[in-house]
Amino acid sequence: MSNPRFTPREAVYGRLKARNLSFKDIRVGTKVLLTWTESWGEKLANELEATPAPRTMFANTFWLRTVESNQGGITVAFAPIGAPGTIMLMEDLIACGAESFVGVGAAGSLDAKNTVGTVLIPETVKVIDEGTSKHYPGQQAPTVDTKLHNELCSLIEKHGGKTASGDWWSTDGFYREMNDDIASHTKAGIVGVDMETSAMYQLAHYRNVQICNTLVVSDELWADWNYGISFEEFRTGVAAMHKSVIEWAQS
Repeated sequence: MSNPRFTPREAVYGRLKARNLSFKDIRVGTKVLLTWTESWGEKLANELEATPAPRTMFANTFWLRTVESNQGGITVAFAPIGAPGTIMLMEDLIACGAESFVGVGAAGSLDAKNTVGTVLIPETVKVIDEGTSKHYPGQQAPTVDTKLHNELCSLIEKHGGKTASGDWWSTDGFYREMNDDIASHTKAGIVGVDMETSAMYQLAHYRNVQICNTLVVSDELWADWNYGISFEEFRTGVAAMHKSVIEWAQS
């Protein structure tokens, strides 16, 4: 069996050493709220009173903020868009002690029942159109952590949000979500699409950590494109999602 030339922990060690830091300086919580929207990350970090922690990546763009807790700490991570960068960051965080991840993002809906503002929770990724998952052997259809899924569904509904769960589509081609593909995936019962979930779920299974993504519907794809990030329903869904993931993180 072939092995990787270097491990995530070795890579993080090298990046820290270049900045005169070590793993003793790293502050990564066992629970991670990972988002691709910087303003959302800042809001989550501020509400948790999380403070800047040493970054693990090369670029200053993507940051970590951590707060101590009796359960091992909570980290808010601002992550790169797309599967490769997200997985690189998750690998770093797992190497530094992260055990549970909740993705806090947005997605397109393929189901007319799930309009803008609905919080979608992918259960099983049936359509994998990204290239990162194949590097992590394991389950053929990446799946959510059931316990996290049930807990987050309950919390979102408790905070006034509407949730829906189901089969999923992840793609590298943000601008190549083709009409024919949307029609066939909708017919097959796929509820939504994003760029990261399949790889995140596959990595979590491979590394034996917990994972669940919460993704508010930002646009409707089942007919004419309806882009809803300026809608009140979108803001309401985001608010319910944020309250819920914070309550989960603090539990």
